Amino acid sequence: MRRSLIYFWQMHLAVVLGVAVATAVLTGALLVGDSVRGSLRNLSLDRLGQIDDALVSERFLRADLATDLSHQLGGDGRVVAAVTLRGMAVHAQKGSRASRVQIQGVDDGFAELFDADVSKLLERGAFPGVVVNESLRRELDAQIGDAVLLSFASPSDIHRESLFGHHELTDAMQMLRLTLVDVLPDKGMGRFGLQAHQRMPFNAFVLLPTLQKALGQPNRVNTLLVSGQKDLARSFSHVVTLDDLGLVIRQGEDHISIESTQFVLQSHMVLTIEGLTRDLGVSSLPVLTYLANAIRVGEKEVPYSTIVAMDVTDAGALTLVDGRDAPVLGDDDILLNAWTAKDLGAHVGDAVEVVYFEVDSKESFVTRSHTFVLKGIVAMTGLGADPTLSPEYPGLQGADDMSAWDAPFPVDLNRIREQDEGYWDVYQAAPKAFVSAAMGKRLWQSRFGVSTSIRLGALDGKSIGETAVAFRAGLKERVLPQSVGLVFQPVKEQALGSSSGATDFSGLFIGFSQFLIVSAALLVGLLFRLGVEQRAS
Repeated sequence: MRRSLIYFWQMHLAVVLGVAVATAVLTGALLVGDSVRGSLRNLSLDRLGQIDDALVSERFLRADLATDLSHQLGGDGRVVAAVTLRGMAVHAQKGSRASRVQIQGVDDGFAELFDADVSKLLERGAFPGVVVNESLRRELDAQIGDAVLLSFASPSDIHRESLFGHHELTDAMQMLRLTLVDVLPDKGMGRFGLQAHQRMPFNAFVLLPTLQKALGQPNRVNTLLVSGQKDLARSFSHVVTLDDLGLVIRQGEDHISIESTQFVLQSHMVLTIEGLTRDLGVSSLPVLTYLANAIRVGEKEVPYSTIVAMDVTDAGALTLVDGRDAPVLGDDDILLNAWTAKDLGAHVGDAVEVVYFEVDSKESFVTRSHTFVLKGIVAMTGLGADPTLSPEYPGLQGADDMSAWDAPFPVDLNRIREQDEGYWDVYQAAPKAFVSAAMGKRLWQSRFGVSTSIRLGALDGKSIGETAVAFRAGLKERVLPQSVGLVFQPVKEQALGSSSGATDFSGLFIGFSQFLIVSAALLVGLLFRLGVEQRAS
């Protein structure tokens, strides 16, 4: 064999080289596929730093929630609070702009997740500082010291499709003027992004208190980032408060009222509250308050009045001016309070027209009206003159005069009379009319819910304060964070899963190299056959 190898060394060398070429092609295809997978994995880890899980909320939460959750996790995790927004950046002098900018309100804790430094954001200047990544700097053609304008949507708990939501884009937008103080490379913190895609983001980092102040959300955040965790969902459910869940409990002299920071209680929340009231044996009164543009009797009208839809017999606190209890209302029945009835010169049996706005699918205001029959006149006592039946209307609540309203819907201040101002001074947003709960649901129900509040009486043998404590504890147990959209996403796990993808990159590149692999195999076969034929001769 040794003599054969030596004698035919040239042919054997050609076969070996052919096999080497075939092996190199196959190995190269496998290596390229694995390299692509590894590159995607590294990019995913690079943009997330030490972040394992993230919660991005539609509403703003307590910034202290991050501290509370860190303590609850103990040594198993670190939680960092931040503000995350989408917006646009504009160079103040050159006018160059970039869209789809990720605006982050951060502090040292955020920078530590990437082993980065944001100390330059603390430098004092004419305007607060901003740090951008290299991609955004190139897009804006900006240099250190240049002025940059960031524009973004103002946060609001109230949906745009509702009466009190921001319907004009200009009303919902804010602008912040900043000075560029540093530029980060397009890696690590500069590549930060929670979305699982490989497009280079435009990142702008602002000091957290600066962005909170601009948003009018002091000590509030909408993003929680977790590094390392154990049993995160259970720990989070222990530290969330009703405020974080979007619920507010207001305590009156003889009742408590459950309201939503989103202005309307969602339907599933109403069911949860009503279930708890049944279990505790507490009387409840769902309330829907709406704003009427006008209440008319004949030629007379009262402008801009709150109107309440509820089953008044459940309250036991609506009394007519003659001392009798308020009657049960049919669908087309209405009660006016004594002030409104006197102002309109209304009597029982009169036709009362209620004019109101409705928000259509295009977020435009459409004027609607409905005519009721006056069933009775309510005395200005108890619920008949209770301003707390109306939630805290944005732009209205706290205004000294009706002429000072800053409502998100059209208001003709010329219609407001002196006596209307007098009513506001004494009764604020106390309702001027009452209709049945069924009719209120028909006219003013939205996809967000049908109740603006639920009123509860006291537990048997308990004070209102004790009832409020018991109800808070019960709601805390029954309302899960995930039911209101507060869910942590395993962003690192998702990113690593996306990096491997559904495609086998090694098989893919083997497929791409199939022609070369087959050619190399044919070459080896031909060389081997040639060697055999030479030896046979």
